[in-house]
Amino acid sequence: MRLDGKVALVTGGSRGIGAAVSRAFATEGAAVLVNFRTSETEANEVVASIRKSGGEALPVKADVSNPEEVGRMFDLIEERFGKLDVLMNSAGVADASIWNATLDEITQTMWQKVLSTDVVGGFSCDQRAVPLMAKGGTIINISSTPVLVGDTQGLVYACAKAAVFTKTKMLARMLAPRIRVNCMILGSIETGWVDWLGKEVAESYRSSIPEGRFGRPDEVANVAVFLASDDSSYITGQGIVVDGGEVMD
Repeated sequence: MRLDGKVALVTGGSRGIGAAVSRAFATEGAAVLVNFRTSETEANEVVASIRKSGGEALPVKADVSNPEEVGRMFDLIEERFGKLDVLMNSAGVADASIWNATLDEITQTMWQKVLSTDVVGGFSCDQRAVPLMAKGGTIINISSTPVLVGDTQGLVYACAKAAVFTKTKMLARMLAPRIRVNCMILGSIETGWVDWLGKEVAESYRSSIPEGRFGRPDEVANVAVFLASDDSSYITGQGIVVDGGEVMD
């Protein structure tokens, strides 16, 4: 198993992509801490499914935008495991009203809500994770294809994800060669986000994808496993595009 003996934290690990990554890491042998903010039922379901399959998992409640809660989460990791091998920064704000907001509807509150979790919260986790990581540790972030080509929706999200992508490159240089830092740049993945789109808009997105469909969370999880494992031992500071060909240079 590619992650045997490793300890992995998946923030936002209770639903969607985070849940798929949590299960995939466990399948590959990692002990997985499934972080959640409010989705306790879903987190417990993910943990139960991992344990039923013979894996090791633990639910951990923490709002990553709250430094005190992040601190308590990492204190627990250090006390329970004494180390961290993989940090998967999957926590992010999901809000249809922010995604669909027009230029004149975007507010300071929207910026603060998204940036405090996706950018500042992720960085708080990075700061606390690094001292627990030995050589070979990995940090994986999530960005989005609008950072490469733009879009007509989701301005606040795209700007936050651009910051995440830049953070990836900065930390990769700062932490090499001890810790590798990479980023998955995701296209249209079939999660709750698709529900924000009307039927016509959803079809326009789908028709622009050469693969002819939205991606699945498990397909993203497969890439996360690759980036977390020694299979990607010579890859750092990179943005791996997972989009079915939606964006092509």
